[in-house]
Amino acid sequence: MDYYEFTIVFVRFQQDIKIQGAQFRCRKKEKTTEKCLDSSSAFSNKAIKVYVRLMFLRIGEIDTLNEKYQAQASIESRWSVEFDKFLSNLSSDEQTRLIQGKSISLIKYAESNWHPQLYIENILSDLKEQLKYSAKICKADNQIYICEHRDIKGLFWEKLELQHFPSDVQELSISIGSMLYDDKVLLIADPYYLSGINREVFVDQQEWSLYEHVDTKQRYIKEFLFRGGDEEEDNDEDEYATTGSNKERKRSILTVTCHAAMDKYAIMCLFILVILSIWHAIIGGLIFRYTSDFHVTSITWLINLDRYVLYTTISIYIIIHGILLIWLFCVPLKHRRELSQKDIQYRQLLSKKRQSPKKKLKNNSDYIPISV
Repeated sequence: MDYYEFTIVFVRFQQDIKIQGAQFRCRKKEKTTEKCLDSSSAFSNKAIKVYVRLMFLRIGEIDTLNEKYQAQASIESRWSVEFDKFLSNLSSDEQTRLIQGKSISLIKYAESNWHPQLYIENILSDLKEQLKYSAKICKADNQIYICEHRDIKGLFWEKLELQHFPSDVQELSISIGSMLYDDKVLLIADPYYLSGINREVFVDQQEWSLYEHVDTKQRYIKEFLFRGGDEEEDNDEDEYATTGSNKERKRSILTVTCHAAMDKYAIMCLFILVILSIWHAIIGGLIFRYTSDFHVTSITWLINLDRYVLYTTISIYIIIHGILLIWLFCVPLKHRRELSQKDIQYRQLLSKKRQSPKKKLKNNSDYIPISV
């Protein structure tokens, strides 16, 4: 079973926001290491490659306290099918359109045909989703690709913790998995159609700053399956090839990340402002109470005390901000510069793809772009 994880990062006020598969263990009875390796290789070759692309269409409220956020996204996954076998299930009209390079809609495709059985792993509430399927011939390799279009909307869980106060970076992600193991399905980030994010429709624009690029990372998780008893120990080699690896397997996860950061600097300044307001209220009341003739001279001890407090707070303020500026430049702002550089690289990559001959492949492929 494979997973994909798509993540985005944001910035709050002055902070930044930034918007892996198979392992097999052979059964011990009459199974050799060579057979285990051959089985693993065979599984990898038989796995159907599913190319996945995710677009964040809308980012809603980000609840940092409860570690969740609202989002609306569109997931497009595509995989190749056998040419002759698929054409035999189509009408003559649909075959003509398909051969002409046009896309055809597939009604109730998942009810009677193979599909990767994708699901959202980090969803919190009831997921609202719409599914539809289409097919188109890719002229680059002359293969038919089935494309699954999945529009989702819901509340997603994300671990939101402070790492670099006060300019912290957060990540928002969507994890996509398959009910099938990686001997059947291998999820891969689409190399021709990049994942992305719509920066125009963003609810918390006044609190967060959204980066243009998204990061994609693939990783693997290991699972253990337990068998009940020795009744299956006498199965033949074919059964070993299909179930012998059930003791230990890996699932692949792909992470597409956007980045965000919360602004705690404003909270710190507000706290200092409250403390100074309380102090001025106290010192003003003391001066009023202990000055009988309402005439304050420059040698009054309360005036001197107020001056000492003023000089001390100014010194502390300058020292704190001096240290803070050095730290901000060396740690969080360095991360910001890296994210900004990734934005530039992302735009350059998009520009190259538009100008490269692969643009023709994009126009002729089964992949239908999402308009945002």
